[in-house]
Amino acid sequence: MKDYKSHSDHELWQLIKINDRQAFETIYRRHWGGLMMSAYNLLGDKETCRDILQDVFADLWSKRKSTFIDALSGYLKVAVRNRVFRHLRNGAITRKHLDRLEKIAFVDATEQMVNFNLMKQKYEASVALLPEKCREVFLLSRVENLSIKEIAARLAISPKTVEAQISKALRHLRNTIGDSAVIVLVFLPLT
Repeated sequence: MKDYKSHSDHELWQLIKINDRQAFETIYRRHWGGLMMSAYNLLGDKETCRDILQDVFADLWSKRKSTFIDALSGYLKVAVRNRVFRHLRNGAITRKHLDRLEKIAFVDATEQMVNFNLMKQKYEASVALLPEKCREVFLLSRVENLSIKEIAARLAISPKTVEAQISKALRHLRNTIGDSAVIVLVFLPLT
């Protein structure tokens, strides 16, 4: 029997995707308490919270081969939060639940801002790691919104070279921070 306690969530997720039940149990034990506390703070009903967590982990196992997860901890938190919302939406919403929804909205907005800022920092660090010419072409395209022809003229290089440098930069960004982050961040100004 292997000891998975020292494995990261990412390593365990990779093992889960190839049907490793012990890796799944390790993730379950690692995250159950925190997720239960989060759900209980929002619902105040242990039985409902247990049911919600069971559903989340059952879905995680059943969809393990078809689901892309970059950050397992964040994925589980969002999955639990969504199940809590669904429970509240489907049940009788009392004033108590409405107060909890307001709390969730505030916490969620704060968490989203923190996550966005972390993602933006990763993006900026990734851009900084690009080779100098590639970074220059990418920033002219992205920050100054110059066309390929305008960049080629400004830098005295061919349009094909500009296209190749932009493709290289986007490929590097996708590899270091992921497709979805690139899609979101490529349209925001660098600070």
